Amino acid sequence: MKALLDRAYRSHHALEVIFSSLRWFFLVLSIGVFSVQYVENPNEDKLFFFIVLVVFGFIYMGVSDYYLHKTPEGSKMYTLMTKCGPFFDFIAFSALIPLTGGLKSPLFPLAYLIILHVAVYWRFLGGMIAAGCFTLVYSIIFFMQAQDATSIHSMIDFFSAVFFLLLIGGLGGIIVSRERKHQWENSILVEAANRDYLTNLANHRSFQECLRKDLEQGKEFYLALTDIDKFKSINDKYGHVTGDRVLRQIGEILTTVLSNKQGKAFRYGGEEFALILYYHDEKEVKELLDEIKEAVASHNFYDKGEAFSVTMSFGSGKQNGERPDLLVEKVDKLLYIAKNGGRNRIVWAEVG
Repeated sequence: MKALLDRAYRSHHALEVIFSSLRWFFLVLSIGVFSVQYVENPNEDKLFFFIVLVVFGFIYMGVSDYYLHKTPEGSKMYTLMTKCGPFFDFIAFSALIPLTGGLKSPLFPLAYLIILHVAVYWRFLGGMIAAGCFTLVYSIIFFMQAQDATSIHSMIDFFSAVFFLLLIGGLGGIIVSRERKHQWENSILVEAANRDYLTNLANHRSFQECLRKDLEQGKEFYLALTDIDKFKSINDKYGHVTGDRVLRQIGEILTTVLSNKQGKAFRYGGEEFALILYYHDEKEVKELLDEIKEAVASHNFYDKGEAFSVTMSFGSGKQNGERPDLLVEKVDKLLYIAKNGGRNRIVWAEVG
């Protein structure tokens, strides 16, 4: 439960799981409340409508839970079912309250929870619109049920309830908006701290963190270190602006090649890059590194209309549970062997 709550602070999905669980809880609670009231005051019409409402609730929540747990976040059906949740809640609430005592229904505080749920998606405006909708429902029930709706006591009760509905909508929306803004600003800072501004690849810090986590979790992967051959001569001949352009375009090549592969690319530093490749078969890794090497070698770079090409050298090895620094050191030696052996090649086994 604690883990779920921790994730709910950072994930809409975890929050939706909580709301979904609460729907089931309140459905069971509603059945209990209605059953007690029905025993005390049987009403066949109310029983029929309540059974229809419960059946509809079971069907909707079952379908919603299926898409919540079985479809990827962001998919069309996932988004549809999760965002339709508050609308279903409102309809169910509007039908449930008159069936369980109207103004005296013990389920009326559910309105506050639903308003907050709406505010999660539509912030202040959504919270206020939801509060307005519940105010309308409450007003209709109030003026239909209250025996003396114009008395002082009745009007105090009415305006107090409306005030609290609007207050929850407004404050809930403000709190969610502030939290979203803080989360957005924080995500920008985290992104800036973990991404290389030039190549748009994850940076050295991200690489070390990813490497550490993968080793701790016992994941099977290959590590490759690669750098641009004779990059200093490119800077000397064409200038650092063109050199930066080369780095940026190589970052784009790595991103493109790995986009449908099981791997991550990082800018390790300078003209050096790191690749973490999640494969079991060395043959697949060799084919992938060959594809990257050929993609870079065949790419035309330009400086003032003059085309030129670059090559890259690679060192790669499979992790065997070493400490991160020892694994990097092992693969770095392979990279230097590739550089000293003529460049534009991939070295797999340590020599000597």
